[in-house]
Amino acid sequence: MTRRLNRFEAGSVGIAALLSVLAGVLDLVSAPNTAVFVASGAALVTLAWSVGLATEQLGESSGPKIGGVLNATFGNAAELIITIFAIRAGQLEVATASITGSILGNTLLVLGASFVIGGVRHGVQTFDRRVAGMNASMLALAVIGLGLPTAFAAARGAGTDAQHISDVTAAVLLVLYGLSLLYYFRSGSGAHSATGLPHLPARLAMVLLLASTAAVAVMSDVFVGTLGGVIADVGISAAFLGLVIVPIVGNIAENVVGIKIAYQNQMDFSMLVSLGSSLQVALGVAPVLVFVSLLTPHHFDLVFPGIQVLALAAAVTITALIAIDGESNWLEGAQLMAVYLIIATAFWYL
Repeated sequence: MTRRLNRFEAGSVGIAALLSVLAGVLDLVSAPNTAVFVASGAALVTLAWSVGLATEQLGESSGPKIGGVLNATFGNAAELIITIFAIRAGQLEVATASITGSILGNTLLVLGASFVIGGVRHGVQTFDRRVAGMNASMLALAVIGLGLPTAFAAARGAGTDAQHISDVTAAVLLVLYGLSLLYYFRSGSGAHSATGLPHLPARLAMVLLLASTAAVAVMSDVFVGTLGGVIADVGISAAFLGLVIVPIVGNIAENVVGIKIAYQNQMDFSMLVSLGSSLQVALGVAPVLVFVSLLTPHHFDLVFPGIQVLALAAAVTITALIAIDGESNWLEGAQLMAVYLIIATAFWYL
């Protein structure tokens, strides 16, 4: 069954287009950095929602397996493009912090909010602890992959050897991510059947996806171009900007979906969205950035500040402890969100 865009969806796409035009005009007339930053950030938020809508509709029309691949590919498209432009502009601290912030945001803030919202409405909720445990172990392995190049650089200094270690580690993480997708598809874990509800024609959904992704690329260039000025004008640190602001802008549509389905008591799917997105960033986006950066003047490696690796280790540890029993409640969600607030506060003053 096919349908047209409803009034809300069409209005959201229209708002995304208007905000993109506004941000472009402000950039062309050399408006204050903060104004361009806010306008382009708002445009990216709405465009990320449009990308999410298109991938969801393509998944409905093509089946759960292809839909899963599309969500894995485009779920973090906005943040990936933003980070690529940040690397090209030499904002390596922002790029590094955005990787850390995306993982922390999904495992602590989004998952925590999902537990709170779902727990307040439904009380104790259950999920498949085997899948949750495997996701937690994969995240722990990702922390190891980021931590060892960092430890080497701390002991021997950053340089050619550290870059080589990052390159090999990135290749290993990408292979592991591919194997995890293969495992999910063959075992059936994480797949969900199509809803059977009317969906957009595949051609229309593809046009929306390509147009939204192209607009994301343009807005990302504008957004990143303001970062240096915003850091200087507002006094915000590059680490906080990358850790908190960029992940929220790039992932907000996906985050809202995760919280919404927790409210609907679909905790397995909610955790797949939050922890799955973290895995995409740690095992997919970060390694891809290492190799994409070879095409730019500024090479990106997997040497992260020690405090970021420590924050990632803490996030993975508490997430694994909470998920080990296969149950969640609002208090556990509050605990996850409290850890995120502490980390964000530390980076505000960093």
